[in-house]
Amino acid sequence: MLLGCLSAYPLQLQGAPAIDTLFEERSQSVVVVEFFVKTEIDRSPMSVNGIVIDGNGTIQLPASSVPSWIPVDRLREFKVYRLGDSESVDAEYLGSDRLHSWHYVRADSSIWPKLKPVTDYALAELKTGQPLWGIGVATKDLDFTPYFMRAEVSTIQKLPETVGFATSEITSPGSLLFTDDGAFAGWGSSSLNMERYLTIEGNRYQAYLRKPDQSTTFYVASELVKTLGNIPSSPEINDLTWLGVVGLQTIDDEVAELMGLGDRAAISISQIIKGSPAEKAGLQERDMVLSVDGVPLKRYTPRRVVVSDFEQQIAKKEIGERMTLEIARGDSRVEIDVTIEQSPKLVREADRRYFEGMGFTIREFVVYDNVSLKLDLEIDEVPGVIVSFVKPSSDAQTGGAQVGDLIKEIDGQAISSYDQAASILESLESDSSKKEFVALVARGAETAVLRIALN
Repeated sequence: MLLGCLSAYPLQLQGAPAIDTLFEERSQSVVVVEFFVKTEIDRSPMSVNGIVIDGNGTIQLPASSVPSWIPVDRLREFKVYRLGDSESVDAEYLGSDRLHSWHYVRADSSIWPKLKPVTDYALAELKTGQPLWGIGVATKDLDFTPYFMRAEVSTIQKLPETVGFATSEITSPGSLLFTDDGAFAGWGSSSLNMERYLTIEGNRYQAYLRKPDQSTTFYVASELVKTLGNIPSSPEINDLTWLGVVGLQTIDDEVAELMGLGDRAAISISQIIKGSPAEKAGLQERDMVLSVDGVPLKRYTPRRVVVSDFEQQIAKKEIGERMTLEIARGDSRVEIDVTIEQSPKLVREADRRYFEGMGFTIREFVVYDNVSLKLDLEIDEVPGVIVSFVKPSSDAQTGGAQVGDLIKEIDGQAISSYDQAASILESLESDSSKKEFVALVARGAETAVLRIALN
């Protein structure tokens, strides 16, 4: 495969620098980062491509690199590999930025002279049909060898980031692409699903396929560089801002016309979280947001991108900063000032404990659970604890426990805090006279009674 990619296109273009020279140099701006996620019973290895953004070994990784629910203390043993090199150096995890959820690591200083920041390159001005080349990254058994890829610009859209689409696979996710003169063109994003139909024994099935190691989409470099390096002060810091609105939906053109909004973009609010900044400010369910701080919401194609842009505007605010929303409420228009607050505790920050003898983990109930379970509780109300892990073939699994269960009662005691639940389970685990305990759990719209043995 690599030989085919490298030989499919000429490496020397008339009137331009030698592509092979550019390819070799620019491959120094892409690395592979390996790390482990520590779970209750094992370690899961992960690897992801990243780009070098400064001369101090800082590497930016895609948002999908680390699942958002994983606690920072479970991320272990970060290492950085240069492309084509089997040797690695240690790295430190720096955290993720609040606007795009991009992740950052810093490689050991011994590798810095061998890396080249993307900020050293001229920025490309892209247009439809323009030829580009990208850096594909092979797997570890091939020493993450870089390989040459080529395609043309198909289209460029605001989503709300400026995203480019190529006519075919152009780079690996997290890797780079350039113009023929070596200008920085883009950063590869996750590959898109391709809709296909399969016929099996005469039956037709719809299927979605994608190449996980190659992508046709990329963040356009001329806009990307404006947001590079938003590194948090600590990997464990929660500096996210929030409004406390749920179920945001873009109003389609027909509904907007019927409501007298003309061609204005608008977002409807399905739910207001109790105790949130939105409720304190007086926002109501079914309100429609028309503008932010006097600026009308931007229209995008597709329309659903309007919601993403609005969420980014919230993320850009500082904790304690005010945001003025123009609201359509029935036939009236009102302006509402909201004071942006710090996001409540995230899932990754929630307290949790693994009870090895029982074979399951409980974690603290957070606002995310209030929303996902559709409970509509007060922001500080705790109806129980969440089961976040169940060990295969354990007593907990045999007793029927499932990940996502909300434990409301243990042996008849209503659970009102994480500490209370952990204390009860600790006592049960250490009580040799107890043979089982009973848990009342909520699972979606259902309620179940579990009997879990104690060995």
